[in-house]
Amino acid sequence: MGDRLGRLVGLVRPAAAVLAAAAALAVVATAGCGVRPTGVVSAGGPVEAAGNSGTITVYLARGKHLEPVVRPELPGHPYLALSQLSVPVTAAEKLQGLHTEVRRPLVARLVRVASRPKDDAVLVVDLPDTVPRRPVHWSSTALAQIACTAEAVPGISSVRLWSAPDADEDGWGRVRCGDYRDAP
Repeated sequence: MGDRLGRLVGLVRPAAAVLAAAAALAVVATAGCGVRPTGVVSAGGPVEAAGNSGTITVYLARGKHLEPVVRPELPGHPYLALSQLSVPVTAAEKLQGLHTEVRRPLVARLVRVASRPKDDAVLVVDLPDTVPRRPVHWSSTALAQIACTAEAVPGISSVRLWSAPDADEDGWGRVRCGDYRDAP
């Protein structure tokens, strides 16, 4: 057993020597790299986010009346307000007695008709492609929410909604905020 222990100690000593040499070499190599220790160096003030976030207006219901609610916009999504109508209201909005009667997800796209003036922009509000195309029964309050929210989008002069009352043969009807007596 003593012979084995002697061989083991003989192997450990060279390994320890190699590790010690490597550590010494690392200290020498970093000492000559030209980096000198310094104290705290000031690089200016704290980082601050700059810029103005825009807002969108979503019309929510309080009873049968509509209330405009301002929410932050998402740049690059000009019709976000329409898709927000089918999202549950926030806790703060709920405490104010607000709710939405739009129960289906909505998508919107801008259509310009060549025969109309250039500033005449029609916002087409539809169900997403993932929703089966069936007639929808919109409540009067939901129609008012959709119409008023769509008309609040800058540059929109007309709103066409899938399955709106008085729809044409293709299923599209025009909705106007002013057509609803409880609308703002």
